[in-house]
Amino acid sequence: MSISGFLIIDKPAGVTSHDVVAAVRAATGIKKVGHTGTLDPFATGVLPLALGRSTRLIQYLDESIKVYDARIELGTATDTGDLTGEVVRSAPPPEADEAEVARILEGFLGDRMQEPPAYSAVKVAGKPMYKYAREGEVVRAPARKIHLHALELLSYDREHLRVRITCSRGTYARVLADEIAAALGSAGHLGGLCRDRSGPFLIEDAVSMERLASVVSAEEGHPWRAVLMAKRGEPRIQWRPRDEVRADIAPWLWSDLRSLSHLPLADLAAVDVQRVRNGGPPPPPPRGVAMGGRYLVVCGDELVAIAEHSTQGARLLRVL
Repeated sequence: MSISGFLIIDKPAGVTSHDVVAAVRAATGIKKVGHTGTLDPFATGVLPLALGRSTRLIQYLDESIKVYDARIELGTATDTGDLTGEVVRSAPPPEADEAEVARILEGFLGDRMQEPPAYSAVKVAGKPMYKYAREGEVVRAPARKIHLHALELLSYDREHLRVRITCSRGTYARVLADEIAAALGSAGHLGGLCRDRSGPFLIEDAVSMERLASVVSAEEGHPWRAVLMAKRGEPRIQWRPRDEVRADIAPWLWSDLRSLSHLPLADLAAVDVQRVRNGGPPPPPPRGVAMGGRYLVVCGDELVAIAEHSTQGARLLRVL
């Protein structure tokens, strides 16, 4: 059974995004599996995975809006900006009350420039910044424009600050935690982070690793790590046949059309599907699609192609 689509995983703490991809790839037998945006190992929450042919659609997703539930530990800053690093600076906790904290958070809203942290995958001279940092070399990358749509104060007790962050793609919550703590007259680092939303994908729709393991395992009563991420030398839990696993996870998948619902549709007659798949011209863009805008070419519920409104007319970008 061949399947494709987007599987939304609720990533637990203590594993990498690549670990999750590898586990899903092994358990399903699907060779092409990719995530749409890395979460740090300590972070939890929404990790969308593209399966099968849907890996070819990752670049067309609209994940411009991200929502995080961030816990900021006040009083200490770390070299990584999060709980995994070494303390490099200490300061008294803030004196501000909740009203003052809310006022300071409001001042962060809108467009602002943010410099990538030292421990990030941003490359300088072809080398990720975190590699320089691990070698003790200080390098900096140019600041980038981000946008903060909302900062909602969830809780505050002078030593701990919890904020729901609604932001643009590319925002570093670790940097924001440090900046917020500094604005409060203290030091701080990210003590926990859960991604509640990545574009159209919501935490409410995410599948836990426990639930995934219950489908994969042919035996009951084993922890998900033992089922999906057994280490070398550890007993191997028997898995169910991969066809059965794929059949059981299929209802959890977001279809390509649902995942790309931000793009308008152009209908294609069934008799023209093969012509377009052979490289023939797609239907014209729907009304309202601006020059350079993208749209989906569909036949019923089937995604046939992604096209663009160009100066030369309708142009195919991706054929499925």
